[in-house]
Formats: sequence, structure tokens, C-alpha cells
Amino acid sequence: MKRTLLTLALVAAAGAAGAQTVTPPSVGSGTVTTPSVNPGAVTTPAVPGAPAVGGATIMPPGTTSGGATTPSVTSPPVTAPSIATLPAPNAEGSAGAQARIEANGYSNVQGLNRGTDGKWRGQATRGGARVGIVVDANGTVTTE
Repeated sequence: MKRTLLTLALVAAAGAAGAQTVTPPSVGSGTVTTPSVNPGAVTTPAVPGAPAVGGATIMPPGTTSGGATTPSVTSPPVTAPSIATLPAPNAEGSAGAQARIEANGYSNVQGLNRGTDGKWRGQATRGGARVGIVVDANGTVTTE
């Protein structure tokens, strides 16, 4: 039992010796100042929707634009072509176009090709002159 008491007394004495304040030595005529250690403020981030300390409620950010404007997008106008301007279906093909050209007094029809506009274009002879010929979607024959 004496041994236990002696051990406890030594531990207590060692603890007291460790708690002593050490004064830093002075250098020349100046003094050394030990900076103070202050614990900084700890803030805990708020959880959206959870009540805050003090009973206040934290609301999530609003969905309003907050003065921001969204640029508008304007689509270019789309105009549907009328039936009158659509090319005629290619039911007759170049043979139909050639028949119309010949019915209008032309001969020796060559190089008929249908363009992207639906018109047939080629070369034909009339009155001894070679001319450019166009047959439109309505079957009208004209020269170029």
C-alpha cells in the first residue's frame, strides 16, 4: 500500500512539474512576445430545409431569374410552297417533255435534263436555228 501511495505521489509531482510555465529568455534589450493562441470561430454549414440554430428556417435558393434575362430565339419564317409552284411529277419523264417541245414546232430535241426547279432544259431546232428550250411544270414551252 505504501508503494501505491508513493507511485501516486510521484505521478502527481511529475504532472505539476510539467504544468510549470517557461519564460523565454530575453535577447539584448528587446523582449520576446509569445503569440496568443485563440481558437477560431467554427461555423457549421447549414443543411437546406433543416431548421437552423435559434429556430430559424433556412430556405433553398429561389427559382426566380433575379434580374437575369434569357435571350429570345426567333425562328426564321417558313413559307410552304404553293401547289402552283411545285414541279409536276415526273410521270412522263423526258419523253413527255420532248413530245411537248415537238408539238410546239421544234425538231431535233437533244440534251433534255430536269433541273432542281422541276423544269426540263435542252436544245432544239426551229426554223433552222438552234435554241435553248425550257418546259416548265405546267408543260409550257419557252426558249432561253
